[in-house]
Amino acid sequence: MPTAKNKKRGAPSRRKTGGSDAPRQPLHPAFDRDDQFQKRRQVLVQIAIHLFNRHGFHATSMEAIATEVGLTKGTLYHYYDSKTDLASDCVLESVADGLRMAQKAHEGGGNGLQKLERYLHLQFETLAGRGGSSWMLADISVLSEPQQAEARKRSRVVDALVQKMLEEGVADGSMVSVDPKVAEFFLMGALNWLPRWYSPEGSMSSSDLASLFIRMMFDGLRART
Repeated sequence: MPTAKNKKRGAPSRRKTGGSDAPRQPLHPAFDRDDQFQKRRQVLVQIAIHLFNRHGFHATSMEAIATEVGLTKGTLYHYYDSKTDLASDCVLESVADGLRMAQKAHEGGGNGLQKLERYLHLQFETLAGRGGSSWMLADISVLSEPQQAEARKRSRVVDALVQKMLEEGVADGSMVSVDPKVAEFFLMGALNWLPRWYSPEGSMSSSDLASLFIRMMFDGLRART
């Protein structure tokens, strides 16, 4: 996962055993330090996504992120040079998550409205768990210009898939005539803000919230029969 400055820790050197022609065995996973390094970064990304979504970027300190995962602030900087670099990976992870859901919804078949409804249900399912709020941050202005450009580039792929569902819905008659781009931006804008106020520990489940959201949104999209 790219960042402005991606640190890497190489695997430890290996001693030869036996003669010079002895076959080299694959490195045992326990000694693959780079693999462990990347796994730990991934955990930090999930923790940071949760905190950024709940409290906002500016109100979440690196110390708070470190405390949440049981590290010292200094140790956290071993994995990320800055909060901005960590936030960039959070955004890219959220976009990748959205792409996986859009692809799954599209491949599930059905008319355009059914595909879009499937996609929204998948999105809401990410709210169910503490580490599951992998939503794109509503405001990427905290990132550097190159990081923002990369996030927008990847987001356009997700936008295109969701807009295609809307176009199919209009074409197959399951939706009223609507500008797919405007409708998609409207839907995604509402989705991106949900993690700031919705809590999985609250009185409404993610499934119930999804049903309410879809009913409110789709009443304006669904074709009248």
